[in-house]
Amino acid sequence: MIRPCTIALLLLWAVWFPSGLAQSASSQASVLLPAGSKIELVVTRPVWAKTARPGDPIYAQTDFPVTAGEQLAIPAGTWVEGTLESITPPTRRSSRAELEILFTQIVFANGYAVSLPDVWPVPAASSGTPVSSAVRVDVEVSTSNDLLLDNGAQMEMTLAMPLELDPGAIASAVPLTRAPAPGSFHTATLCRPVSATPGTPGTPDTVIPGSPGTPDTTVPGGPGMPDITIPGTPPTPPTVIPGTPGTPGTPGSVCPPAPIVVSSTPVAAGSVPAGAMPANTH
Repeated sequence: MIRPCTIALLLLWAVWFPSGLAQSASSQASVLLPAGSKIELVVTRPVWAKTARPGDPIYAQTDFPVTAGEQLAIPAGTWVEGTLESITPPTRRSSRAELEILFTQIVFANGYAVSLPDVWPVPAASSGTPVSSAVRVDVEVSTSNDLLLDNGAQMEMTLAMPLELDPGAIASAVPLTRAPAPGSFHTATLCRPVSATPGTPGTPDTVIPGSPGTPDTTVPGGPGMPDITIPGTPPTPPTVIPGTPGTPGTPGSVCPPAPIVVSSTPVAAGSVPAGAMPANTH
């Protein structure tokens, strides 16, 4: 005779066993990106020099597929969202800007979204150790440039923690994903160089010479008669027809070179650059 407690245990095991197998299968089938994985990105919305503030959103796309072993983890063209954490603008003495960017979410083409750990900034607990998917981007840019980051600017994100992804969602996103084509990003700068235009020289005055006039004519008189003088004609001045004035040319304009990303490095614990605009609290 089977005891009631034994029956209860058997029923519990029967309920748990299929779900346990499903969870195990799901766990084994998941795609796991290890910490330290590199994700290459291109900026899809520019960062304007005058209006950029900490807390502004950053939008980018992966421009190279990311794999975990032999499995595709993130196809090229997947969207990545982030937040601008701090800004160190260029100065007259230094043509370098530093941007701290915290990446917060990966969005696949089918809407499958994966959140990234939002744990930055933190107290300086360990030196040189990334604590989130945050990067410091060094940009070569002048104070006269209207952009800090242009469309198509390249940077690299490093995962600070392992990232578990759903292989089914990845597979359904692949046919919908469009990788950014080389050269498809157009600069957003409002500065457009203009060529100089020459002016016109105008035309000189036209001078019509006057007549020199004629001298008096003297006719000798007869005996006992005075000479007869016939007056000559006076000279006439030259006639001047004014020419047309010239027109001034227009000077050309020279634009500063586009900003260039020099490097993008993972943010280490407590490494907030001096002089940066403070980050918002998350």
